Amino acid sequence: MNRSIRSKFLGVVLPFGALLAVAAPAGTALAQPAPPPPGYIASYEPVYYNGYAHYYYRDHWYYRDHSGGWQYYHREPAYFGAYRGHWGERYHHWR
Repeated sequence: MNRSIRSKFLGVVLPFGALLAVAAPAGTALAQPAPPPPGYIASYEPVYYNGYAHYYYRDHWYYRDHSGGWQYYHREPAYFGAYRGHWGERYHHWR
């Protein structure tokens, strides 16, 4: 009796599970934005927030965390929105 249950499992359920695993739609991979290049970091003045230097690059605010890796905000903090609102006052003549 025990052998017939095992053979049914191996004969029906296991192939069906394998077929389902192969035919299942692939998940979408979200690409993370690339951090600012070193030349950008060297030429722009950072904005300090929460003790970290932040850089606005390609519609994201980037900062280096305590381990040295680049992080960014998915939603812009209100401080940065207010800061970007005053960029007209900081416009350099050489740009």
